[in-house]
Order: sequence, then C-alpha cells, then structure tokens
Amino acid sequence: MSTIYITEQDVTFQIQHHYLKVFHQQNQRICIPIRNLSQFIIFGNISLPKEVIQIVHSQQIPVLYLTQTGEYLGRVENPSKLQAKYLTYQRRRARDTEFNRATAESIIWAKLHNQHTFLQSWTRYHANHTIQRALNYLTLLMDNLPLAPGIDELDEYSKEADNIYYCAVGSLLSFYNGSSYTTAKRTSGLLNLGNQLLHQYIYTLLNTAGLDPNYPILHRDDRHELPLAWDFTAEFRAPIVDDLVLNFVRNLANSNGNGNGRSHLHNPLQKFLQHWEAKLRTFVLHPYAGEVSYRQCLDLQVREYRASLMGDVEFYRPLALKFRPLHSDFTNTIQPQTVPLKLVKR
Repeated sequence: MSTIYITEQDVTFQIQHHYLKVFHQQNQRICIPIRNLSQFIIFGNISLPKEVIQIVHSQQIPVLYLTQTGEYLGRVENPSKLQAKYLTYQRRRARDTEFNRATAESIIWAKLHNQHTFLQSWTRYHANHTIQRALNYLTLLMDNLPLAPGIDELDEYSKEADNIYYCAVGSLLSFYNGSSYTTAKRTSGLLNLGNQLLHQYIYTLLNTAGLDPNYPILHRDDRHELPLAWDFTAEFRAPIVDDLVLNFVRNLANSNGNGNGRSHLHNPLQKFLQHWEAKLRTFVLHPYAGEVSYRQCLDLQVREYRASLMGDVEFYRPLALKFRPLHSDFTNTIQPQTVPLKLVKR
C-alpha cells in the first residue's frame, strides 16, 4: 500500500484505467493502481478534483489536510461513519474498569520508559543537570504508577513526565542548534508535524485492524480527534518523533557549520518527509518479534491491543525499547530531493 504526500499547489490529477496519475508542471510524477493507494496527506489548501473525491469515498481512502507546519486542517472522509469490525468488543471493554486501568498503566509506563531510553541514548552527545534530573524523575514516576488509583491520576503522572522530559529535550536542542526564537519555533513545528504524521499512520492501522478510533483509553476529552490513535502515539513519540527531530536539527546545525546549510534549508518540508519515511524503515529489537522496523512495531502494537480486547491475550503488552536502532537509512541513504510530491510504499 502507498501514501501520497502533496506539498505544492500546482499539481493536477487524472484517473485512467484504474490508475491514479499525478502531474506537476505538466510532468507525470506518480502513476499508481488505485487499489494500492492507502492515503493522501496534503499540505495547504489544495483541492482534489471531483473524480478523485469519488474514488476517495468509494474506496474509503483517508485524506488528511495539514498546514506546512503540521497543524491539523481537516479530513475528507468522516471516520465516525465507518463501522469497525471489532466495535462490539470495544464497547464491551469500555465498561471494564479493570481492563482500562491496566491498559492505561501499561501504555504510560512504556511511554515513560521510552522517554527515559531516548534521553539516555543522547547523553553520550550531551549531558547536563536538566537531563539527569529528568532521568531520575522518570524513573520515580515509573515506580509509582501502580499507586495511581485510576486513569485520571495516571494521566496526571503522564503530564508531569512530559513537563520535565521536554525541558530536557529542549536543552538538547539548544545545545545543537542554539536557542533563538526562530530555531525554537522551527523545532516546535517539526515536533508537531511528526506527531500528526504518527497519529495519521496509526489511524490507518486501526482502520486496517477493524478498530474504531473513537473508543480511547487515555484521551477521553473532546479536544482530541480520533483519540485511540493518540493513545498509541504515547509509546512512540520519543523513539520515533523526538529522535527524528533531534537528528534532523543536529544534522542541519552540522551542515550550517560546514557551510552547507542551504541544501538543508531548501524546501525543509520535503526533506523532513523523506526523513520521516526513513525513520519508519529503521529497524529495532522488538521484545517479542525480534528485529523489525518501526512501521512493523506500530502494526504489532495495534494488533496486540486488538488481541487484548478479544481476550486472546491476558493483558496488553506495550512496546518498551531497550536498545538503540540496529541500523537506519535516515542519514546514510536518504539524499536531498526537490520533488513537490512523493509516493511512499509500505
């Protein structure tokens, strides 16, 4: 299956013989069987033609609109109208207080663990009091999670962890790329974009797995669209999004220091999307599945949750990473490109 990213205004579409063709400046950039299309991610105010919208509705292809900095604009499809295959199980488990409490604790524990692992992995580059304080506090919170009486209290633990964790991440970013307002704003935008891309990808996995994204474990307020997908981002933000952004900023700073910064600043959105896809291809040691990519890890965790809903496994086992990635094509094989749209297969 494939994702199409569109980042420029002057693109056109054509449907021909069950194929979608995408053109930029009258040059064909993409030709893909419609059956192989998994989603569109569109940046900015770019309208899809009527015939493409018809395909989107008939094939139930997700279409996400974001700003150039990754802020949510809207969707073409209406996820609430899709009938999930395992909705009955989700509704039944929604009334199971013990199940939801245990699952929430597992997810938050993995989130804190992965934040701790992320910070530890970067201390060989830079360590200070702020980072050490965050490491100590994350350890304390992990130990105290069983004392939280319910999901609301667990959520408070999670928010406390985020406050101190992102102070430590900020100190790392300042170390590599200064502390100017422009740098901080750019970094915040990259983190937001990464989180939106992660959320969208998990949403497509939930659809594939037959789960309704509107039955959350943690994000139970009305501020989060498709809240179950946001629940699963908790385990993966540190190792995928935060590590990606820190690497991106560090490489940009190194290039600027060598006088090569212009190549990285040219169309940073396209550059970031290339690095995002490379990050998903990064291999890690999964505690149960062995050496798999982050893309596979995300799919495994969604299926693990579905199995726990159905009672096929006793409890939900979260992803707690213990090692740095074994290998990645993030910095080695991804080269700068200037195409305004991109087809990505998975």
